Amino acid sequence: MTLHHLRELAVSGTLQPLGTSHLPDDGVGVDLRPLGYQEREFLVTGTAGEYRHVDGTLQQTGQLPYVTRVLVRTPPAERFNGVVLAEPLHPEYDSASTWRIAHPWITGTGAAWVGITQDHRMVTALKEAYDPARYGELSIPAAGLRWDIVGAVLAALRTPGRSVLAGLADRVRHVYLSGWSNTGSFCRVFLQDGFHGRHRLADGAPAVDGYLIGISSGAAGAAGYPPLSDGSPALPADDPRRVIGPADVPVFEVLSEFESETHRPALREDSDAPGDRYRLYQVAGTSHDNPLLESVLTNHTQFRRRSHDVPLRRITEQPSDARLDAVARAAYALLHRWAATGAPPPRVERFPFARDGVTGGVDELTRDEHGNVRGGVRTPWVEVPLAAYHPHSTPRPGYCHPSPWAPMGTPDLVARLIGHMTPLPGAQLRALYPTRQDYLDRYEAACARLSSQGLLLEADAHMLLRAAHERPLPHLPDPSVHPLPDLSGPHSPSGPHPPSGPHPFSGMHHPPVETPAAPKKGPRS
Repeated sequence: MTLHHLRELAVSGTLQPLGTSHLPDDGVGVDLRPLGYQEREFLVTGTAGEYRHVDGTLQQTGQLPYVTRVLVRTPPAERFNGVVLAEPLHPEYDSASTWRIAHPWITGTGAAWVGITQDHRMVTALKEAYDPARYGELSIPAAGLRWDIVGAVLAALRTPGRSVLAGLADRVRHVYLSGWSNTGSFCRVFLQDGFHGRHRLADGAPAVDGYLIGISSGAAGAAGYPPLSDGSPALPADDPRRVIGPADVPVFEVLSEFESETHRPALREDSDAPGDRYRLYQVAGTSHDNPLLESVLTNHTQFRRRSHDVPLRRITEQPSDARLDAVARAAYALLHRWAATGAPPPRVERFPFARDGVTGGVDELTRDEHGNVRGGVRTPWVEVPLAAYHPHSTPRPGYCHPSPWAPMGTPDLVARLIGHMTPLPGAQLRALYPTRQDYLDRYEAACARLSSQGLLLEADAHMLLRAAHERPLPHLPDPSVHPLPDLSGPHSPSGPHPPSGPHPFSGMHHPPVETPAAPKKGPRS
């Protein structure tokens, strides 16, 4: 369970890591240059334990050497706010799910980002199918090494000479681990099976100061709680580790409707207790996969450049315009505020189920007269609906083939992860909104309600309102439409927002994270 050595790999216009931030010729990714951010890549060597569940208990079965890679994106030293958002990279082409969702908050606030290759299958793909010259040294000989690999990198982030953050290591104050889908489940296992406790700082404080587990249902079999190793059996459905337990750091779970349908046996109450800080946010009108964010990451494009057949996700229905990522960015800000200042985030009503007493399998959620789910984070697209939002879709012929990391999948299963929308009939829209301006006023009020609760950052409220103003509404009278309102004000959970410059993804401004100074020694709250 050690990290022995770091070696930096060259990064330039012709020497790019897999998952590089930006491919301007292809129009994908996020250009870090105007943001002042730097991208670096390291090879990391060490030894890691291999684990399995035996009769319901955790056992280490061996220890092996490894070589993995770590991607890092950092602001200029003078802008670094002491916050690091780290993630285990997803086995779907080693993609960075947290970066895809949270990069506007990361770069807008001066935080750093760290992505860690941890999947043994992806190491093989990097070496053999992507770039043997760059990645030929990589070696993760067993699946069960992933927990200690990630833990060792996290524990070293604050240690000069061992940290991939180089000159920023002694200024790190808060490290958050998050993941989405498969890597969200990784975070659940890392926390629940004791790896959070194993990987501590020299003073005994936690290496991770908070967790955000995204779109992962704790009750969804091996998908929600992956086995510790290839030889370890799946956790039983009734094992208490599937339910997030008390921890010495705050924990968020953020679910769409898709995961909520199976999460019922893993539900628990929110808590503000010092040793059990927990929130569940279920986001209304959202699903597991959002193709709207495909252009943020470069991994698929890079594999296609090397003549690999990377499948495309397209559905027969009208794709959803829901933005779970907007609520997720507010959750990251709330998580940081909770860990850094102790200020608890708001509680949110849960999704109600259509039937009582049903456990296991898929539980139907209760829906309103428009076909939208009740409860949860009341997003503006369900509070002021133009459509019914559904968490499942069907594949367009020839699309939605499973990627190599999920060979047992089918196009139907891939499309089932994608949400779609069914527009409400014109007569129903006219009954709901006498004019287009009435719709826009109500939509603005819905955004303002979420912003005032800290459940929507100002930049994302602007993004949603701009989309609403640009949306064609041929069924509604349009005598005169007022301009986009000015939403500036101190509604963000991060505090007041002096502008920090435009961000290319949303075209908005992002507030700085206000991080109180923390001592280097002693436990962290």
